[in-house]
Amino acid sequence: MTDARSELRDILRSKSVLRGEFTLASGKTSNYYLDCKRTTLESPRGLELIARLMFDRVKAMRPRPDAIGGLTIGAAPISIAVSQLAWRELGWEMPVFVVRDEQKDHGTKQTIAGHIKAGWNVVIVDDVMTTGNSVMRAITAARDHGASIGRVFILIDREEGGLDTLKGYDVECLYSYKELKDD
Repeated sequence: MTDARSELRDILRSKSVLRGEFTLASGKTSNYYLDCKRTTLESPRGLELIARLMFDRVKAMRPRPDAIGGLTIGAAPISIAVSQLAWRELGWEMPVFVVRDEQKDHGTKQTIAGHIKAGWNVVIVDDVMTTGNSVMRAITAARDHGASIGRVFILIDREEGGLDTLKGYDVECLYSYKELKDD
Protein backbone atom coordinates (compact mmCIF):
# COMPACT_ATOMS: atom_id res chain seq x y z
CA MET A 1 0.00 0.00 0.00
CA THR A 2 1.31 3.43 -0.94
CA ASP A 3 1.47 6.14 1.70
CA ALA A 4 -0.31 9.47 1.08
CA ARG A 5 2.88 11.45 0.49
CA SER A 6 4.20 9.01 -2.14
CA GLU A 7 0.81 8.74 -3.83
CA LEU A 8 0.47 12.52 -4.01
CA ARG A 9 4.02 12.86 -5.34
CA ASP A 10 3.10 10.47 -8.17
CA ILE A 11 -0.08 12.42 -8.97
CA LEU A 12 1.80 15.72 -8.99
CA ARG A 13 4.48 14.25 -11.23
CA SER A 14 1.97 12.93 -13.74
CA LYS A 15 -0.47 15.87 -13.76
CA SER A 16 1.35 19.02 -12.67
CA VAL A 17 4.99 18.87 -13.83
CA LEU A 18 5.04 20.23 -17.40
CA ARG A 19 8.06 20.40 -19.72
CA GLY A 20 8.71 23.13 -22.30
CA GLU A 21 9.53 26.84 -22.24
CA PHE A 22 7.57 28.89 -19.72
CA THR A 23 7.54 32.39 -18.27
CA LEU A 24 6.87 32.30 -14.53
CA ALA A 25 4.92 34.83 -12.44
CA SER A 26 8.32 36.08 -11.24
CA GLY A 27 9.21 36.96 -14.85
CA LYS A 28 11.88 34.26 -14.99
CA THR A 29 11.89 31.70 -17.77
CA SER A 30 12.01 27.99 -17.08
CA ASN A 31 12.11 24.68 -18.94
CA TYR A 32 9.49 23.28 -16.57
CA TYR A 33 6.26 24.56 -15.08
CA LEU A 34 4.44 23.38 -11.97
CA ASP A 35 0.73 23.67 -12.77
CA CYS A 36 -0.72 22.44 -9.51
CA LYS A 37 -4.23 23.44 -10.59
CA ARG A 38 -4.13 20.28 -12.72
CA THR A 39 -3.98 18.41 -9.44
CA THR A 40 -6.09 20.61 -7.13
CA LEU A 41 -8.88 21.26 -9.64
CA GLU A 42 -8.83 18.15 -11.85
CA SER A 43 -7.92 15.35 -9.46
CA PRO A 44 -10.30 14.77 -6.56
CA ARG A 45 -7.86 12.21 -5.14
CA GLY A 46 -4.95 14.63 -5.49
CA LEU A 47 -6.83 17.38 -3.65
CA GLU A 48 -7.92 14.91 -0.98
CA LEU A 49 -4.30 13.94 -0.36
CA ILE A 50 -3.14 17.57 -0.26
CA ALA A 51 -5.89 18.38 2.24
CA ARG A 52 -4.97 15.41 4.42
CA LEU A 53 -1.25 16.21 4.48
CA MET A 54 -1.84 19.90 5.22
CA PHE A 55 -4.65 19.33 7.71
CA ASP A 56 -2.52 16.94 9.75
CA ARG A 57 -0.02 19.78 10.15
CA VAL A 58 -2.61 22.52 10.73
CA LYS A 59 -4.48 20.61 13.46
CA ALA A 60 -1.21 20.19 15.39
CA MET A 61 -0.69 23.97 15.53
CA ARG A 62 -0.92 25.76 18.86
CA PRO A 63 -2.62 28.09 19.11
CA ARG A 64 -5.17 26.69 16.72
CA PRO A 65 -5.55 28.90 13.62
CA ASP A 66 -8.73 30.94 13.17
CA ALA A 67 -8.71 30.95 9.34
CA ILE A 68 -6.83 29.60 6.33
CA GLY A 69 -6.22 31.17 2.92
CA GLY A 70 -3.90 32.74 0.42
CA LEU A 71 -3.72 34.22 -3.04
CA THR A 72 -6.27 33.41 -5.68
CA ILE A 73 -6.40 30.88 -7.35
CA GLY A 74 -3.65 28.55 -6.15
CA ALA A 75 -4.61 28.70 -2.49
CA ALA A 76 -8.40 28.55 -2.88
CA PRO A 77 -9.01 24.83 -3.51
CA ILE A 78 -6.39 23.84 -0.93
CA SER A 79 -7.81 26.17 1.73
CA ILE A 80 -11.37 25.03 1.11
CA ALA A 81 -10.40 21.34 1.23
CA VAL A 82 -8.49 21.77 4.51
CA SER A 83 -11.34 23.79 6.03
CA GLN A 84 -13.87 21.12 5.03
CA LEU A 85 -11.69 18.38 6.53
CA ALA A 86 -11.44 20.36 9.80
CA TRP A 87 -15.21 20.63 9.90
CA ARG A 88 -15.90 16.97 9.02
CA GLU A 89 -13.37 15.49 11.42
CA LEU A 90 -13.40 17.89 14.36
CA GLY A 91 -16.41 20.18 13.97
CA TRP A 92 -13.84 22.98 13.80
CA GLU A 93 -14.97 26.06 11.93
CA MET A 94 -11.89 27.42 10.18
CA PRO A 95 -13.10 29.99 7.63
CA VAL A 96 -11.38 30.41 4.28
CA PHE A 97 -10.18 33.70 2.81
CA VAL A 98 -8.83 34.43 -0.64
CA VAL A 99 -6.56 37.37 -1.40
CA ARG A 100 -7.45 38.91 -4.74
CA ASP A 101 -4.81 39.85 -7.30
CA GLU A 102 -6.32 43.33 -7.42
CA GLN A 103 -8.69 45.23 -5.16
CA LYS A 104 -12.27 45.20 -6.41
CA ASP A 105 -13.45 48.49 -7.91
CA HIS A 106 -17.11 47.82 -7.06
CA GLY A 107 -19.25 46.45 -4.24
CA THR A 108 -17.29 46.28 -1.01
CA LYS A 109 -14.00 47.04 -2.81
CA GLN A 110 -12.20 44.45 -0.69
CA THR A 111 -8.81 42.89 -1.35
CA ILE A 112 -9.87 39.76 0.49
CA ALA A 113 -12.85 37.52 -0.27
CA GLY A 114 -14.02 35.97 2.95
CA HIS A 115 -13.44 37.57 6.30
CA ILE A 116 -10.47 38.00 8.61
CA LYS A 117 -10.93 39.58 12.01
CA ALA A 118 -8.24 41.65 13.70
CA GLY A 119 -6.31 39.48 16.13
CA TRP A 120 -6.94 36.23 14.29
CA ASN A 121 -4.13 33.73 13.87
CA VAL A 122 -4.19 32.59 10.24
CA VAL A 123 -2.53 30.00 8.04
CA ILE A 124 -1.31 31.10 4.61
CA VAL A 125 -1.17 28.43 1.89
CA ASP A 126 -0.01 28.39 -1.70
CA ASP A 127 0.41 25.71 -4.32
CA VAL A 128 3.80 26.75 -5.76
CA MET A 129 6.50 29.06 -4.47
CA THR A 130 9.31 30.45 -6.61
CA THR A 131 10.60 33.77 -5.23
CA GLY A 132 8.07 33.99 -2.38
CA ASN A 133 6.76 37.36 -3.57
CA SER A 134 3.23 36.05 -4.20
CA VAL A 135 3.12 34.42 -0.78
CA MET A 136 4.36 37.67 0.75
CA ARG A 137 1.46 39.54 -0.93
CA ALA A 138 -0.96 37.18 0.80
CA ILE A 139 0.85 37.63 4.13
CA THR A 140 0.77 41.42 3.76
CA ALA A 141 -2.95 41.45 2.95
CA ALA A 142 -3.76 39.27 5.98
CA ARG A 143 -1.60 41.43 8.24
CA ASP A 144 -3.21 44.59 6.83
CA HIS A 145 -6.51 43.16 8.09
CA GLY A 146 -5.05 42.75 11.59
CA ALA A 147 -4.24 39.03 11.47
CA SER A 148 -1.08 37.37 12.69
CA ILE A 149 0.53 34.67 10.58
CA GLY A 150 0.69 31.37 12.45
CA ARG A 151 2.29 29.33 9.66
CA VAL A 152 2.79 29.21 5.93
CA PHE A 153 2.29 25.95 4.03
CA ILE A 154 3.52 25.56 0.47
CA LEU A 155 2.67 22.53 -1.63
CA ILE A 156 5.81 22.74 -3.84
CA ASP A 157 8.88 24.93 -3.42
CA ARG A 158 10.79 25.55 -6.65
CA GLU A 159 13.78 26.39 -4.38
CA GLU A 160 14.50 29.70 -6.09
CA GLY A 161 14.73 32.04 -3.12
CA GLY A 162 11.25 31.85 -1.66
CA LEU A 163 12.39 30.75 1.78
CA ASP A 164 14.76 33.72 1.94
CA THR A 165 11.88 36.09 1.09
CA LEU A 166 9.79 34.53 3.86
CA LYS A 167 12.56 34.59 6.47
CA GLY A 168 11.02 35.26 9.87
CA TYR A 169 7.87 33.27 9.12
CA ASP A 170 7.23 29.64 10.06
CA VAL A 171 7.19 28.01 6.60
CA GLU A 172 6.77 24.36 5.69
CA CYS A 173 6.99 23.07 2.13
CA LEU A 174 5.41 19.68 1.51
CA TYR A 175 7.64 19.01 -1.52
CA SER A 176 10.59 20.55 -3.27
CA TYR A 177 10.82 20.46 -7.03
CA LYS A 178 13.83 18.14 -6.64
CA GLU A 179 11.49 15.55 -5.11
CA LEU A 180 9.18 15.71 -8.13
CA LYS A 181 11.51 15.87 -11.09
CA ASP A 182 12.25 12.70 -13.00
CA ASP A 183 15.17 10.74 -11.66
